[in-house]
Amino acid sequence: MTKGHEIRIGKLNIQPNVFLAPLAGITDRYFRAVIRSLGGCGITYSELVSAEGMIRNQPNTLAMMPPGLDERPYAIQIYGSRPQSMAAAGRLAQDAGADMVDINVGCPARKVVRNLGGSYLLKDLPLLERIITAVRQEVDVPLTIKIRSGFNESSINYLDVGRMAVDCGVDGITLHPRTRAQGFTGQADWSHIRRLKDALPIPVIGNGDIVQPADALAMFEVTGCDAVMIGRGIMRNPWLIRQIHDLRTTGDYTPTQVSDALRLCLDMACTTYREHPEKKILGEMKKFCSWLVYDFPGAARHRQILYTCKEPLELIDHLRWLTETLAAESAEISC
Repeated sequence: MTKGHEIRIGKLNIQPNVFLAPLAGITDRYFRAVIRSLGGCGITYSELVSAEGMIRNQPNTLAMMPPGLDERPYAIQIYGSRPQSMAAAGRLAQDAGADMVDINVGCPARKVVRNLGGSYLLKDLPLLERIITAVRQEVDVPLTIKIRSGFNESSINYLDVGRMAVDCGVDGITLHPRTRAQGFTGQADWSHIRRLKDALPIPVIGNGDIVQPADALAMFEVTGCDAVMIGRGIMRNPWLIRQIHDLRTTGDYTPTQVSDALRLCLDMACTTYREHPEKKILGEMKKFCSWLVYDFPGAARHRQILYTCKEPLELIDHLRWLTETLAAESAEISC
C-alpha cells in the first residue's frame, strides 16, 4: 500500500505521498500549477465540482475539470446527492482526464449541505452507499472519498462510513477528523485517523491542522496514515508542501521569505488580470493577496490598502511597490 514516500491507490502509484487538497474557489489550474512548480506534491485535485452542473453542461462547471499541462497524476472531486447524477459525473470526470475520482462527503458549506451533498451524506449512509456503488460501476480509474468524523458530536460514524466504503469498492479514503458542526474550529482529532487506518485494508489519507512542515511528519508518526493531504495551510504558505518534502528528505527546509511571497503574489495577480481583465475579478485577486500578504511587518496595513483598491491595476501597482520596497529587506515569514 505504502512504500517509502510512495503510495498506491488502486492501480495508481503516487509519489510523494503528500497531496494538495481540493479547495473550493482556490485550487484552479493556475494555483495547482504554482504548487506543482514548487515541488514535493504527489497529486493535485480540482476544486469540488457539482455533479448536476457537469451533467447539465454548465460552462463554468465544465471549465473547472480539465487538468493543466503535464498535470499528472490529477484527481477530480465531485459532489452531489443523486446516485444517477453522481455516476454520470464520475464518468465525465474520467473522460475529462481524471486519473482518480473523489467523492466529497465532507464539505460543511451550507449551500452544499442544504442540497443533501457533502457532509450531509454522513447523516444518510444508505444514500451514500447508493452513490458510491453507482459511481464505482461507472469509473475504471481509482475511486476515493473524503469524509469528516461525523455530522456532529453525537453522530461520530467515520468507522462505519469507512467500512461501508470498502464494501462498495472504494480504493482509498481521506479523513478530516472534525465534524460538520465544528466547521474549521477547534482541533482536528488525529486519533480518528489512527483508528480508521487500523480498521481498514485500503489507504487512509490524513487531513487537518497541517500548517507547518513538522505537522505533516507528526501526522505520519501519530496516525500511521498512508499519505497526508494539505488544505488551508497552503493558502498562506504555498511553499508548505515543498518544505514538507525537504524536511522529510534532508532533515531541514528553507523558511518562506517575504521576498518570495511578494513576488509570487504579484505574479498571481498579474496572471489573473491577464486572463480575466474584467473588474469583477478584483475580488479573486484580493482573496489570494490577503492570504499571501499575511505575516510580515505591517502586513495588516497593507492588506487593508489592498482591500480598498477599486481597480485591478491599482492593486497590482501597490503590490509592485510593496515588492520593490519590502523584498529588499529579505525578512522571514514565520511559517
